[in-house]
Amino acid sequence: MRYLRYFISVIFLIIAFFVISKEFKGNYYNIPLLFKEADKFIIFFLFIFQGINYAGDGLLSQTLLNIAGFKVRLQDALKVAISGVVGNHVAPFIGGTIVTYYSYKKLGVPVAIISFLVSVWTIFVWSTYILFFLLSLLFLPNLFFKFVSPKIIFVILIALILILFIGFTLFRERGKYLIGILKIFSNPINIIIKIFNKKGLFNLEKFKKFISDFHQSFFFLSKNKNKIPQLLFFSLLFYFGDILTLYFSFLVFGFHPNFAMLIFGYSLSLILTIVTLVPGAPGVMEASLIVIFIGFGFPAHIVLFSSLLFRLFSYWLPLPFGILSYLRLKKSGDSQNGIKKL
Repeated sequence: MRYLRYFISVIFLIIAFFVISKEFKGNYYNIPLLFKEADKFIIFFLFIFQGINYAGDGLLSQTLLNIAGFKVRLQDALKVAISGVVGNHVAPFIGGTIVTYYSYKKLGVPVAIISFLVSVWTIFVWSTYILFFLLSLLFLPNLFFKFVSPKIIFVILIALILILFIGFTLFRERGKYLIGILKIFSNPINIIIKIFNKKGLFNLEKFKKFISDFHQSFFFLSKNKNKIPQLLFFSLLFYFGDILTLYFSFLVFGFHPNFAMLIFGYSLSLILTIVTLVPGAPGVMEASLIVIFIGFGFPAHIVLFSSLLFRLFSYWLPLPFGILSYLRLKKSGDSQNGIKKL
C-alpha cells in the first residue's frame, strides 16, 4: 500500500509538471516583474491569518476538552495544534492526529477523552470545509456545470442521501445493526486482512468500543448544547485563517481571485490529494493547487508562486515551532502541567 501511494504520487507530480511547464512557456519572462511589483507588506497578513488558524484550532480543542470534563490551558492547546504540523510532515493526513493523540496523552488526558476530541474536532472542521465548498457552488453555476451535468448532480445527490440514510440506520441504537452485519462477515474480513497484512486482524470488540465512544461523543455534545455555537465559531476561525492565507498569497502578487472560485478550487485540490492517497503531502498539495488554478485560467506564473507562498506559511514555516512545541510538551508530560480535572 505504501509503494502504491508513492507510485500514484510520482505519476501525479509528473503530470502536474508537464501541465505547469506547458503553461509556463508564455509566462516565464514575467517572473522578474512579478517579484519587483509584489506587495511585501501583505506578507504580514499571512502571519496574522495563520495565527487565526491556529487560534481556532487551539480554542476548538480547548472547548471540546472542557465539555469532556477537563480544563486545559489555551497555550498548551495551541502547542498541540502547532506540534500537529510535525506529524503531518512525517505522515500526511493522519500524522497530525497521531501527534495530537500522544501530546494530550503526555498531558494526562485519558484515551477516551482524546478519542472524543479527535472525532468531534474532525466532524466540526470538515463540516465547515464541506459547507463552504457547497456555498461556493451557488456562486459558480456556469463554471461548475461545465464539469458536471445537472443529471449527474441529481444522481450524486440521491446517492448521498441514500448513503446518509443507510449510515444513520446502521449507527443508530449504538450501531447494533452494523455490528450484526460485521459479525456475520468477520471471518471473511479477517481472511482478506491476513492476505494483505499478517500482523493485524479485525477485532469485533474493539469496533464495538469505537461505536460506543462515537455515541458517547454525541452524548457529551447533547449535554452541552450551549457550547455548540462556540465550537462552530472556532471551526470557522480555523477555516477562515486557512482560506484567507491562500487569498492573500495571491494578493501579494497583485492578483485578486474570485473568492468563491478560490474556495471551490481549494476544495477540489484537497479532493485531488486524497485521490493520491497521501493528502497534504509535500509536493502533492502544491502541485494540486497549481494544476487546479491554472485549469481555472489564473496566470500560471502567479499561481505557481502564490501556491508556494501559501504552503510556506501554512505548512513549512510552522515545522520548527511544531518540533519545539512537541519537545516541550513531552518534557512537561510527567508533571501534567496545564491540565487539571474539573
